[in-house]
Amino acid sequence: MKFVDVIIPLAVEGVFTYVVPEILEEKIREGVLVIVPFVGNKKYTGLVCRVHSEKPLGYEAKVLEDLAEEDISFSALHLRFLEWVAAYYMALPGDVLRAALPIIFRLESFTDITLTEEDIDFTDLTENEQAFVRFLRKGEYTALREAEKYLKIRNGWRLVKSLLNKGYLQVRETIDEAFKEKTEKWIKWARNFNEAELNRVLDRLKRAPVQYQMLCKWIETGEEEMEKHRFLTEGGGSATILKALCDKNILAQEERVVSRLDVVPVQEQVCHALSVNQQQAFQQIQYHFRVKECVLLQGVTSSGKTEIYIHLIREYIARGKQVLYMLPEIALTVQIIKRLRRVFGDTIGIYHSGMPDQVRAELWKKQCSTDPYPVVLGVRSSVFLPFQKLGLIIVDEEHDSSYKQKEPSPRYQGRDAAIMLAKMHRAKVLLGSATPSFETYYNIKNGKYGYVTLTSRYGDILMPEIQFADVAEYRRKKQMKGSFSPLLYREMKQVLEEGKQVILFQNRRGYSAYMQCDACGATLKCDHCDVSMTYYKQRDILSCRYCGSIKKPEELCGECGKGHYRLRTPGTEKIEEEVVRLFPGVRVARMDMEAMNSRAKYQSVIDDFEQGKTQVLVGTQMVSKGLDFENVKLVGVMDADSMVNFPDFRAEERAYEMLMQVSGRSGRKGQRGLVVIQTADLQNRIYKLLFRQDYATFYAELAEERQNFAYPPFCRLISVEIRHKEVVALRSMANQLASRLREQLGKRVCGPAVPEVGRIGGMYRLQIIIKIEQGASFSKVKAFLKQELAGLQKGKGFSGFRMICDVDPG
Repeated sequence: MKFVDVIIPLAVEGVFTYVVPEILEEKIREGVLVIVPFVGNKKYTGLVCRVHSEKPLGYEAKVLEDLAEEDISFSALHLRFLEWVAAYYMALPGDVLRAALPIIFRLESFTDITLTEEDIDFTDLTENEQAFVRFLRKGEYTALREAEKYLKIRNGWRLVKSLLNKGYLQVRETIDEAFKEKTEKWIKWARNFNEAELNRVLDRLKRAPVQYQMLCKWIETGEEEMEKHRFLTEGGGSATILKALCDKNILAQEERVVSRLDVVPVQEQVCHALSVNQQQAFQQIQYHFRVKECVLLQGVTSSGKTEIYIHLIREYIARGKQVLYMLPEIALTVQIIKRLRRVFGDTIGIYHSGMPDQVRAELWKKQCSTDPYPVVLGVRSSVFLPFQKLGLIIVDEEHDSSYKQKEPSPRYQGRDAAIMLAKMHRAKVLLGSATPSFETYYNIKNGKYGYVTLTSRYGDILMPEIQFADVAEYRRKKQMKGSFSPLLYREMKQVLEEGKQVILFQNRRGYSAYMQCDACGATLKCDHCDVSMTYYKQRDILSCRYCGSIKKPEELCGECGKGHYRLRTPGTEKIEEEVVRLFPGVRVARMDMEAMNSRAKYQSVIDDFEQGKTQVLVGTQMVSKGLDFENVKLVGVMDADSMVNFPDFRAEERAYEMLMQVSGRSGRKGQRGLVVIQTADLQNRIYKLLFRQDYATFYAELAEERQNFAYPPFCRLISVEIRHKEVVALRSMANQLASRLREQLGKRVCGPAVPEVGRIGGMYRLQIIIKIEQGASFSKVKAFLKQELAGLQKGKGFSGFRMICDVDPG
């Protein structure tokens, strides 16, 4: 007998063995998707990771049911990569598969129910059971989820189980075909008519003038076939008239499969020549690729890194290789894709979470086909796409924290996963950034990566001038105009009068970051999380940025009962409102997660700003990353201190990166730009280092502290977070785990300690950090940790606890 080990996309440990039916033996191989029965006769799509003849011990293996998707399969390299992600990031294989596969391919069974032929004794049923039975019809299967929705019940399975025991129900499990090809209807002649036949047809139709008119317009086009919607629009008729012509065998309708993927008209492909500095950098990258697998291109903002990427992509496509171009944010794909399509036409695929599920699934199918996209532009999840001839991965803005997946599992680092993916494919990796991450720069220092620099902007345009506004002094003198210092207000007014554009950066969305009592100082917090709620004026609600719960704002303080809640610390919504008030007639747009709720919205905001229809763009960190607007002369940073003073060892690194990046949006073409940074702490060392714009000095100063206190990149970290609804039980369990870990790992174990937010979604949190120095076996530490966690989970009293491991937390 043939057996297979299958990964099921659920948060369950290990793989599951199934028997292969004889009829499927020739089709089953490693990497195919199959339909398998699981707990409670539920059916799921699973991934075959091993084919063998070893009968499982201790239980009877269930029989595999069928192939799920014949057009989808994972190569041996792809399987190895998924296994590596699971092993390295201490994730369950099912969680990794869920992250890798589009939801369309993760089929799950649906329970269908119907009544049996038994006569029903309603006196034997509860009120809910009676309602349930009356909803059903004999001989007609109904989806359980539909019954639950109609009857407004949460767990209909309990009612089903009771009615099954009484013999009144029959159940079956079915799998809906989630992925369906997109089709269009086309109109054509029902047969080939000669001139005489066509004249006779027209003569007969004169008695039906609307049909006659539609057919005449069709003949005038001279086309042999036409898409139905266009046919009806240009013919000025209706579907009823068209049906009549089809019923008379004059015209015919044909359904055709069409692609959901963007089809771009082939244009003249334009690739700009490289400048002298760019050409030198391009040649240095080629040189390093001969001996290094990974190279960093550190170029100041607007130095022309993207043009170098384009030339590299052309080179690898010419070799018959595929290229993955990674970006940290969906918003960036809007501008970059235009630029790439001017060079590569319709040979580029786009992949990110903002796309419809059916489109993502279709791109997967194309990448598994014999005609895949040679270039894919995507965010971190694009590392899970199937690649057949991967030759190059470009990770743009490689320092960006968005490459790190935080929730849910697997908590992988997209940049690091891309480097491993490239290694498995024997491909090259180019990392690009103006402000590299400390981990990447450390690998430059120790010679692991190649290093290429671009130290001047394209066209020798000067880097923007940086000025600091002392808001503490302005507040003392009562000179602030709302959130705007006199310096920022004056510069904005001048820039707008010149017809130039302004970007305002505020790293908080909403109208106000929190509400605080003017008597006792208490803040209005979320009921489920230890965090203040953000106020949104347009919707007049308070929302928690962690659990998403909302409630109406309150006026009287719930703590002291005397004071009133006041709005504190403005967000992007309020900044937008203040700009409108201070600069009447100026058109303003906002770019944050609240406003950017669709890809179309991204496109609209960016296009309007690019074309000069909007003069001021207010946004969160979305506006700091890689956007290229040639008419922006001023960038204002509304509150830099909130980033610098964040309680995290990476806070200064993140603040420096973000401030440098947002500054780089200014003065990219023509005149030198200006950056105004508002701060109440002028003496902070980050601002002094930022003013010098010297990354090497910045790294050297902070790296010394990192090394002294054993933080990355001089060691590796594993975070173990324990959650529970009862704080006393949580402390007991966390102390027990920390004690057991210290027996083997000693001083490497730090904590348990309360993280920045001590409670999320009603669950209290404690965190243990394990620091693994260079030279120690990272894999052995992970194996020991996994063993200890498994031991705790098997013990008594573990119910209700949740353990979360985060390798290389970011």
